[in-house]
Amino acid sequence: MFPDKYTYLALMLGSLAYPLAQSFEHRIKMFRRWKSMLLAIVITALVFTIWDVYFTINGVWSFSETHTLPYRFIYMPLEEWSFFFVIPYCCFFVYFVANYYIKRNPFEKYQFRIARLLGIALLICGLIFHQLVYTAVATIGAGALLLYLSFIPRATFLGRFFLGYLFCLIPFVLVNGQLTCIPVVLYNNEENTGIRIFIEGIANIPIEDLAYNLLMLLMNVSIYEFISSKVLNK
Repeated sequence: MFPDKYTYLALMLGSLAYPLAQSFEHRIKMFRRWKSMLLAIVITALVFTIWDVYFTINGVWSFSETHTLPYRFIYMPLEEWSFFFVIPYCCFFVYFVANYYIKRNPFEKYQFRIARLLGIALLICGLIFHQLVYTAVATIGAGALLLYLSFIPRATFLGRFFLGYLFCLIPFVLVNGQLTCIPVVLYNNEENTGIRIFIEGIANIPIEDLAYNLLMLLMNVSIYEFISSKVLNK
């Protein structure tokens, strides 16, 4: 068993291992997508690291000193910085695999309608809980991006995104579940609803994390798809 201080690092390396090993797999061929994919990841990471640093400084969440390495950069453990590169890369892998193996997308016909309805629901949730910082920022951010994309005709990847996101919920519960159950990440319940996805010994995830991850993954995928389509149309 590895020492406690390597817990967060082990979760990140464990998450990355299989997708990285399969990057040269002849059917998925992730290595051919790296340029657009990594650009999308970097752009999104810039937004989310600023968000993360601000929330850390203001006590919206914090990180266990027991389960992280002792090194900090702008108040956050190095593993947290890696989170915004490792998790999107893993989710891109799931997204590409789902696209390859599931030819008929069940969400394609209603993708814009789903985006609008879900976007409105998240915005309403954010307004209702506007006094809770994490809840408001995560739900309003995700809702606004969904609504914005739902009115862009070129955003025909939305149905594929919803499909991929559903599959991403499995590793999300496993990895984020451990981060919140051990816990590695500690949430200030005065800044969220206190509603949790709780599975004994597996997960204790704030419900807001669903909107947070939706926003992060949608931003990554939408930037990737728009960059890719621009390249293809040259």
